[in-house]
Amino acid sequence: MVGARSVWEDLADFAVRLSAAATLEDVLHALTDHGLRILGSAGCGLVTRAQDGGWELVLATSFGSELRSRFSYEPHDSPLPACRAAREGRTYLVPDREAALAVHPRMADVVDVTGRARWALLPLHVADETYGSLAVSWVAPRPFDEQEETLLEVFAAHCAPSLHRVVSRHREDQATALVVGLAQELQRGVLSHLPAVQGLDLGVSYQPVQAGASIGGDWYDVLTRSRGDLLLAIGDVAGHDARAAAAMTRLRTMLRGLAWDSDDGPARLLDRLDAVVAALEPGTLATAVLATATLEPDGALDVRWANAGHPPPLVRRPDGGVEVLRESGVDDLLLGVDASQSRTEHRALLAPGSLLALVTDGVVEDRESDLEQMLLAFGRTLDDPQRFRAQDLCERLGRHDGGAADDDRTILLVGVGQHAAAAGTTTGEHPAPLEAVGSSRVVVLPCSPESAAAARRVVRQLAPADGWVEDAVDTAELLVSELVTNAVTHGRSDIRLQVSSSPDRLLVEVADENDRLPEVLPTDPDALSGRGLQLVEVAADAWGCHTADGADGPGTGKVVWFALHRSGPPH
Repeated sequence: MVGARSVWEDLADFAVRLSAAATLEDVLHALTDHGLRILGSAGCGLVTRAQDGGWELVLATSFGSELRSRFSYEPHDSPLPACRAAREGRTYLVPDREAALAVHPRMADVVDVTGRARWALLPLHVADETYGSLAVSWVAPRPFDEQEETLLEVFAAHCAPSLHRVVSRHREDQATALVVGLAQELQRGVLSHLPAVQGLDLGVSYQPVQAGASIGGDWYDVLTRSRGDLLLAIGDVAGHDARAAAAMTRLRTMLRGLAWDSDDGPARLLDRLDAVVAALEPGTLATAVLATATLEPDGALDVRWANAGHPPPLVRRPDGGVEVLRESGVDDLLLGVDASQSRTEHRALLAPGSLLALVTDGVVEDRESDLEQMLLAFGRTLDDPQRFRAQDLCERLGRHDGGAADDDRTILLVGVGQHAAAAGTTTGEHPAPLEAVGSSRVVVLPCSPESAAAARRVVRQLAPADGWVEDAVDTAELLVSELVTNAVTHGRSDIRLQVSSSPDRLLVEVADENDRLPEVLPTDPDALSGRGLQLVEVAADAWGCHTADGADGPGTGKVVWFALHRSGPPH
């Protein structure tokens, strides 16, 4: 060791650096950059209490994978001295392998696995609580002298408060992430997947108001009724909490049950829904717009709708003009006020190339502006010089760029005819072909290695319905696995997978939040990675990539796609 004055000065500097640590990574850097040098040690680890009362290794500077796999978790009564130090609040000093064996044979296993013969296991105290231990190791065996024991005790005392603060925050973040993940899964299960409808381009965006929440009072639904027309619904249950979310779920479910096999129009359906709300959900207040849509032989869309106190629908015409679909000055009563009141049905015929928009008030509401003017202003944003598919446009418009939103934001778009389905020029290399397809499915996958298998299942479920042979399906499965694996490795975000299938073409698009476009690297037989795009280039009939709008703004994400054609690549 260096002189005592130099060690204590270094220790004081280390304590200041550690007090500024905000994450486990910050603690790890402080330990590796300064802590190990002060102690002259080879490595250290942090053991804290697991949720079930056992002990887990939550931080280690240099321990190998074998030690992590064998000793990352220990039961509460583990004989290992790191666990005993945390459990008993006392220090264990292990100068060599013989001493380790005397403590317990499993401690000798730790010595053998790590190649480090000398260990100090120090309890970490905050106030009167011992919450874990610090394990410090050295390669060469040697007894501990009095000065070193003192330094170790002071070092652990300096570490304890900062480590406790960071570990507690880390676990809170993990718990929050778990709750958010569960809420996201609940939302995806409750709010419907959009059906594939020939001649229409559907898109939806849902953004909850609460930070960290992923479900609220806003709701939407799209379903093809037994009679063959399309039912479109959007609404808002009063409130932004779990009760509003639960009421929203019940309201949407009741509407589905009423509408599925009914010949009723939207006004009659809203009246029936209001009666059920009054009987079964007293006290619930909700707004809603309900519409039915039927494609005419000439490609126009016959839309009939009724409104219960909700922002009215709006449409962008093929010439770029925007119109609020409001045929009277006052909308009908919202749900839950007076079930005896009847609602009015309206009708419009939308020409091919039109875009129908249903929104919740969080998208357009400005308490200092007239709602209709806000709706018209929003409608004008739909006529952007850079044209998008409905889903891409929804996601772009759904983001709130003016600070924290104070209400949920939901947008449901319906593009009419082939003009709408094909709208969208892409930037970057190899823009994806956008011709209409027979069926499509969009899923959001987590940034996890298991997502490659989930993506293969989507391809396997969708493609055979359009007559794709086994060899083609196998190829598509292989290529989507490569693209999703690349997105997991480099994207570091949720992954949006869209698989579109028709008898003539199979198109797969993989989107993530990393805007760096991939490159096909020169062939290297010794390389352990980089073969995915080479495989896509060889096996696909067409492929490409382009930047896209991500969560952080325009151009902050990307889409990588490939296509298989029934008769090979088009000429």
